[in-house]
Amino acid sequence: MKKPYIVVHPLHSNFDEEIEISVKGCNPSDEISILTYIHDDRDELFVSDATFIANKNGEVHIANEASIKGTYTGIDRNGIFWSAKHVKKKHDDYFLKTNINALTIKMQLKIRDELVHEVAFERSFYKNDIHVVELNQNHIIGTLYLPKEKGDYPNVLLLAGSDGGKLDPAASLLAAKGYNVLDLAYFNQDGVPKDLENIPLEYFYNALQFLKEQTNNRSKVIVIGYSKGAELALLLASEYDEFSAVIAGAPSAYITSGMRNGIFAPIPSWTINDQAKSFLKMQHKFSNMLPVLKQMILKRPVSFFNVWEDSLKKDNNRLEDARIKVENIKAPVLLISGDKDGIWPSSTFSNEIKSKLDSIEHLQFKEGGHFVSFPYALPHLPANVYEHLGGRTIMDCGGTKEANADAAIQSWNYIQNFIKKHSE
Repeated sequence: MKKPYIVVHPLHSNFDEEIEISVKGCNPSDEISILTYIHDDRDELFVSDATFIANKNGEVHIANEASIKGTYTGIDRNGIFWSAKHVKKKHDDYFLKTNINALTIKMQLKIRDELVHEVAFERSFYKNDIHVVELNQNHIIGTLYLPKEKGDYPNVLLLAGSDGGKLDPAASLLAAKGYNVLDLAYFNQDGVPKDLENIPLEYFYNALQFLKEQTNNRSKVIVIGYSKGAELALLLASEYDEFSAVIAGAPSAYITSGMRNGIFAPIPSWTINDQAKSFLKMQHKFSNMLPVLKQMILKRPVSFFNVWEDSLKKDNNRLEDARIKVENIKAPVLLISGDKDGIWPSSTFSNEIKSKLDSIEHLQFKEGGHFVSFPYALPHLPANVYEHLGGRTIMDCGGTKEANADAAIQSWNYIQNFIKKHSE
């Protein structure tokens, strides 16, 4: 008699494709467990587990049947992916994916704690349908992702957040949809400044012109930024009429301070015409920092949300100087935010931006945190809530794994429709 087994279809898929996962060959009403193992780019292991009751045919179809216990419960076809947690860290950790290599995912079937079957399958960001060009020309540093098939594709500028990291997975995923995508480096990478301090906006303007020349497409560009990169995207669009659409995920309504050694510091982030742009300095009441320090000592997750709230309670004239003049933006704008953002009040910022600008859409996720959308939250990857920053600091980025995962799928579909609508 054939043992129970897992069926995954297809065994090779793109990350944003839905796949079918089922278990067959069980006895009716068998209690079965599925464990899913996923390694990130640091080779850190994340694992999910879900327990099901086999139906009258001795089968389980994950898309249609409820997990009764495990890292998620209820009916959720993607729960086995987004609910995966770091196996060694009490408070989970950030799932880091920075290269475009496919992920090999291993899945095990257990019945009464006995391993019955296992299967491995791959999920990719593209299917050999893109061309990758590393750029270090005309003082422009970054990576250009192009569809292999010749065509007149829209140009996209992708801007990372306060990590200054590479966004290769997101860039390749979008390029495979038919876009020329420039993942532009501007700090914390080889060839660009280590710190986010006095970065000239002219650098980004020149990168736009270079992108147009490289792709032989002189049309306006779509800009997508996240967090600090969303601040930058809105700022660039307020200064330059070069964009056909602006997408700002977890944005700020203000120019915020620069960064040294990965920490916000009282220094300017941006300059234009050799003049520093005014910025919102981080300020805090000592009473608000005491709970944060206590949490750090106890090695519990902390949020700096209150620091930003304190920083906004300052002189209105100084706030206005630091405010991004979004009313000058001539392109359609899409804002994406989570009300439970633990990094900064991105929904409050988004609503303030909306009050200044008519041509705007806002995806607002009530239970979402900071990582709710492309290019930092991608469909069908372990969802991110906490991040270990070293020492005793564990950042609570907000939301829940379930809410952030749901937002990532919803927003990815919305983003694709938005950029398709506004591509020139």
